[in-house]
Amino acid sequence: MARQINVDADSPERMLTDWHKDSRLTPYGGANFGTPPEMLTPDAGLILPTDRFFVRSNGPVPAIDPATWRLRLSGHVRQNLTLPLAELQALPHRTLTAFLECAGNSRTRFDPLPEGTPWKNDAIGNAEWEGVSLGVVLDLAGVGPDAVDVVAQGGDFPEMRRGLPLAVARDPDTLLVWRMNGADLPIPHGGPVRLFVPGWAGIASTKWLVGLEVIDRAFDGFWNADNYVFWTAAREAVRPIREMPPKSIIVTPLANSTLPPGPQTVSGFAWSGHGRITTVEISTDGGESWREASLTEGGRRAWVRFDLPWQAEPGVRHLRARATDERGLTQPITPEWNAKGYLMNAIDDVPIRVSEAVTAPNGD
Repeated sequence: MARQINVDADSPERMLTDWHKDSRLTPYGGANFGTPPEMLTPDAGLILPTDRFFVRSNGPVPAIDPATWRLRLSGHVRQNLTLPLAELQALPHRTLTAFLECAGNSRTRFDPLPEGTPWKNDAIGNAEWEGVSLGVVLDLAGVGPDAVDVVAQGGDFPEMRRGLPLAVARDPDTLLVWRMNGADLPIPHGGPVRLFVPGWAGIASTKWLVGLEVIDRAFDGFWNADNYVFWTAAREAVRPIREMPPKSIIVTPLANSTLPPGPQTVSGFAWSGHGRITTVEISTDGGESWREASLTEGGRRAWVRFDLPWQAEPGVRHLRARATDERGLTQPITPEWNAKGYLMNAIDDVPIRVSEAVTAPNGD
């Protein structure tokens, strides 16, 4: 049985404490917390510690006992399955390093501001995920020849159902995850088991997974056909939200900080749901000129770290980063506005001030 955690009654401080989260996370109401850029320190490595990882929930947070948890698989399969956690963990499993990003990350950079949680650049993280490929479980049940989508059922509320195309469900990197960064998957991140679809918007990675249904059509439920859909300014539905576009953020130096003149380094992270990041270019003059940064990779599904040495001269400087992936997709200057504020991946402008050089008095 699942016990519902009353996220509306609990204070943000109480939730962060109970979930062993860093108190510096930014609260957005309910069980939603962002990771401020100052917590994305490049020198900490490519894996973001779990206590710093952002939290996104669309409703109540269930506390499910791993001992009583069951995964039920039904629909267009040869046989229905009910798997306890121990049986799931006995299957061949694998570890994947990959980023996870909310579809509405950076929503506040759209103008006018669309509806939704006012995320800054803080609903993104990179972690190590461990579990079994969803395809392995589907093979246990025997998928019917007419299968089209696999519908994941979340344990938070009955309406939390999200469809995934069968081909994506069968990708070896699409996992049923029970460990994150080497520890049991925490409650706020979907424990005891969640679906993880690398490269796709976070809504595809159903948390608190309790059921899988194989169906013979494209799923047209609310979370596929209404919410998490690209709606134009004219309120026309264009497409469901799927892969996250190429994007980068500068975390050193921080926006609006003041630096001394001289040698500095521009650092940050870049990622894409469409393929490996191949190039990150940096501008220190507001986009007038660009130089290629060095990259530190953590895997094809993961974000990369970029670094560029820079000789800072006094004055107000505007730093920018531009990422390109292996499909040749590049960050735009201005992405298409949409009514839900999804997929914001514009080149960000990071203003900083370089102070004047200090001249030593004569005789010193």
